[in-house]
Amino acid sequence: MTRSDHVYETLRSQILSGERAPGSHVPEESLTQALGVSRTPVRAALQRLADEGLVEVRARRGAFVAEFTRADVDEVFELRTLLERRAAQRAATHRTAEQVGRLGRLVDEMAALAAAPGERQRDELHHNNRDFHELVLTAAASPRQYRIATGLASSSPTPGTFFDYDDEDIARSVDFHRLITRAIEQGQGELAGDLMAAHIGLAHESFVARRFAVSRGGSADGSA
Repeated sequence: MTRSDHVYETLRSQILSGERAPGSHVPEESLTQALGVSRTPVRAALQRLADEGLVEVRARRGAFVAEFTRADVDEVFELRTLLERRAAQRAATHRTAEQVGRLGRLVDEMAALAAAPGERQRDELHHNNRDFHELVLTAAASPRQYRIATGLASSSPTPGTFFDYDDEDIARSVDFHRLITRAIEQGQGELAGDLMAAHIGLAHESFVARRFAVSRGGSADGSA
């Protein structure tokens, strides 16, 4: 891993976990001191994060963690639901045996991570979850859809959903991944699509409830 990669991974994890709050300043000098690197890898890492939409680089002011609104979040999850429902449907008829096997292994790895809590658990679950969803998109055999969906995920305000999950949310996500994998393996496209849509819908509720203090299934005052 290069120094730039190290800075990038460290900052990305801090942003996704909420350790660095939306709108907070990301000073280059403190990063160089904390991580023991020069300004060059720090600036390269910040540019990568800016390209992903996770930070904003402002002229003569420096870098800041990107801020987002409830409307931004709702739009991203709605688009993900449309794209990934279709991907799961297509994956049920276009997947290979190797892809199905890999999906199953990812689910097993996720279940093992869920049963072994620790500081790195959320970060590893985040990567596992990303790999699962990207593999479903790959199995759909639609390169254009893959590019759109992965581009949306990498530049959205919601890539760190797993950092907001509690144990119940994680267990539910494991169950959904297992059910989606089974439906894809059995060629049940409509079921796979419906499960994926429900899975993303519940992730949407969980994310909003924690980031915007909204009760699940309702608004800020708890109404439906």
